[in-house]
Amino acid sequence: MLSKILKSLDNIRFGKTDFQMQMKARAFNRRVGTPVPSETPLVIFAMPLVSRRRSEDWDRVQANLATTLASFMTQSDPNWTVYICGRDRPALPDDDRVHFIETNISDKFYDKGDKRRALISHIAGDLKRDGYYMQFDADDILHPKFVEHVLADNNGRGYLIDTGYFIALAEQRIVALDNFNAFCGSCAAVYVDFRTHKTYTKFLSQHRSHTQIAAYCTLYERPLSAVPFKAALYLTGHGENMYGRRGLLSDRTKTLVEVALSEDDAKATLKEFSVSWADLV
Repeated sequence: MLSKILKSLDNIRFGKTDFQMQMKARAFNRRVGTPVPSETPLVIFAMPLVSRRRSEDWDRVQANLATTLASFMTQSDPNWTVYICGRDRPALPDDDRVHFIETNISDKFYDKGDKRRALISHIAGDLKRDGYYMQFDADDILHPKFVEHVLADNNGRGYLIDTGYFIALAEQRIVALDNFNAFCGSCAAVYVDFRTHKTYTKFLSQHRSHTQIAAYCTLYERPLSAVPFKAALYLTGHGENMYGRRGLLSDRTKTLVEVALSEDDAKATLKEFSVSWADLV
């Protein structure tokens, strides 16, 4: 009973009650009005990166990041940019679309939220244009047609990857996921417009849990459209997953690999994403 009371008080304190959230959404919509996207938006990737000290294997972190960035480089539409936030600068490609934000945020065990807020603030100040903001984990892989789909459709609200694939690297198994956004944080690209104001930072700051982003966007009268193809690979089993650091990965993997794709279908899936097992392990 006491714990419920304390939780309710915390929700009031931090503005998380249903009524408070509705008021925030209404105030936001009064401020920004109905989105009118430009004809030249960007897809904006925001990527928190674990520190060298907190990683199990910094070389592996950099290899994972390189594979993730390669999936951006192979996009059929080149109109994207990525901002990476971390304490330690990794090896990065020589590309004007790739930016590194060095931070002195304490590398306590869970500093992803701090880096997420730093990314929002920096990007809002650096970009004077509109686009689709997507927090992306530094070990996941994007379908080569994702940016093309988002920018061609350009709905002014955003897009949800609700179908994708789970990859268990140790077992070399791939599982199709129909509720991808319940598993993976690299799942939502939401419309933002920094051309005239930074109000969208308040909107993005509400997106703490990837499982709730779609609900928040609906509350803010910006429902996300589902991407009509399996658009991302969620990689696990390489030793650097946040979920794995919490000791929660093994049970999930055991459950999912029971319904894995056949070997031939797995190879075809990797080919569709322009990668191979050799690129991942």
